[in-house]
Amino acid sequence: MLKKLIINNFAIISQLQLDFKNGMTALTGETGAGKSIIIDALGLLVGSRSSVDFVRTGQNSLTVQGLFEVSKDSPVFAVLDKYGIKHEDNLLIIKREINRKGRNVCRVNNELIKTTVLKEIGRYLVEIHGQNQSQELLDEDNHIDILDRYADDSFVSLLTDYQTQFSDLQAKKSRLRAIQKDSQNIAQRIDMLKFQIEEIDSAQVKSGEDDQLDEEKNHLANFEKISTALQNSYEILSTNSTGAVDSLGKVRQELEDIKEYDSAYQELYESIDGAYYQVQDDMATISDQIDGLDFDENRLDEIQKRLIVLDNLKKKYGPTLDEVIQFGKDAHDELSKIDMDDNSQDKLEKQIDQQQAKLMKIAEKISQQRHETAKTLIKSINHELKDLYMKNARFDVDFKILNSDNMTEKGIDQIRFTLKTNLGEDYKPLVKVASGGELSRVILAFESIIAEKMNVETIVFDEIDTGVSGRVAQSIGDKIYRVASALQVLCITHLPQVAAMSDQQYQIQKKTAHNKTETEVSLLNSQARIEAISLMLAGTKITDLTREHAKELLELAQGEQEKLD
Repeated sequence: MLKKLIINNFAIISQLQLDFKNGMTALTGETGAGKSIIIDALGLLVGSRSSVDFVRTGQNSLTVQGLFEVSKDSPVFAVLDKYGIKHEDNLLIIKREINRKGRNVCRVNNELIKTTVLKEIGRYLVEIHGQNQSQELLDEDNHIDILDRYADDSFVSLLTDYQTQFSDLQAKKSRLRAIQKDSQNIAQRIDMLKFQIEEIDSAQVKSGEDDQLDEEKNHLANFEKISTALQNSYEILSTNSTGAVDSLGKVRQELEDIKEYDSAYQELYESIDGAYYQVQDDMATISDQIDGLDFDENRLDEIQKRLIVLDNLKKKYGPTLDEVIQFGKDAHDELSKIDMDDNSQDKLEKQIDQQQAKLMKIAEKISQQRHETAKTLIKSINHELKDLYMKNARFDVDFKILNSDNMTEKGIDQIRFTLKTNLGEDYKPLVKVASGGELSRVILAFESIIAEKMNVETIVFDEIDTGVSGRVAQSIGDKIYRVASALQVLCITHLPQVAAMSDQQYQIQKKTAHNKTETEVSLLNSQARIEAISLMLAGTKITDLTREHAKELLELAQGEQEKLD
């Protein structure tokens, strides 16, 4: 609830500090004294649109501050946590400053925030109802939420389960749309991958194949040179008396005869001996190479063609054959994954159909419970309207059922509140109810019933009792007092019957000093309340009779309070 409101340099208010309590607080005073300005300042504090016109004449800026005590289970704490705003207890301090240049500074618990965040926080703190002000009840989009708020806990559990599954379904549908949107690109990609895979697979590329072929090509291209070199080498090694093998053999024999005379000769012998047998082996190898020489012109042509194929693949898919081979493997993997995605698309479509059918059954249960809730709400509202002297008025809830393809996060119901105020008339949307007095009473009927289920802790009624009088005025006072048993209520009123029902009363007056207009606010004690209500009854001049009447009205109000309590 709102515990303290501090206003500086706002319109005709220079400095003002108001302390509020639980229950019902009435703000009374003449028209133009500044009652609604106080509510406008409170509206700024909870996120309403600002204007430099609010800044008091002669001042550079205005400030509005508020201290709120919030119940521990209030949804406002989730918002604070969402934006990282610290809160160590159940108290919130909100400050808003506006200067003439349009600069707007908002703080919550001394932390700077955006006005959008302030508005999100404010919606859980204060709800302002005014005669011409857009509000929750007059927005048809809110009607389904208001009805659900009136339902029991089992319904809340069912709706929560539905919304969780609905969110999952929407995610699946979004995934499916993304897959379908990319289907053309995917088809093109599949064609490309298949072409690349076919080109690489058909070539049957082997690692290092190009190096081997290059070596073989060089061998064939230089066949004559290789053959001549091998033949000459063999002749040099093998020709008798001049061959290298024969010469090494003679040297070996000579050294063998003297090796025992010196270790140096022994080492020379062993070296020549090894060379002798090594050259013999090499000569045999050269002979084998000569025997194996075979020149095939067709083979050289095959190698050259194969190398052209491999070079083309390397230009397309990698500078080396190993990278070409890896490219082919990656292409296979990607194509397999796309095939899996095709399967997952079919699977996803089946999951969506199954989940949608399941959700439809839950939505039908939700709708059935909403219809039952609506019956109870209709009965209760019509009873309240009767108490508010609208005996011929009838409230109703209009349902429109959506098909499964149009389900929303709230189910298959579209709901609109309707009202007929006189016999013989048709039901009309609540937003089109013409009479301000009738609308005031409908709002009060709702607030009386669902006050305990509302997400806010403070309700402001800004002259919603305009257009009523007499016994209706007393009935409105009773209803507002009943709402105040569950929520803190601030009420601007011109009706003495309503003011008398309040737990505390502030009197707002407008005074002029030094050519400036100033709003002053006084918290009235018992005697002062008699004077204030007497003035509300008399209109201009207070008499002993009006004082007696005011005193009697306060005593009657006390009796009404005791009955309602």
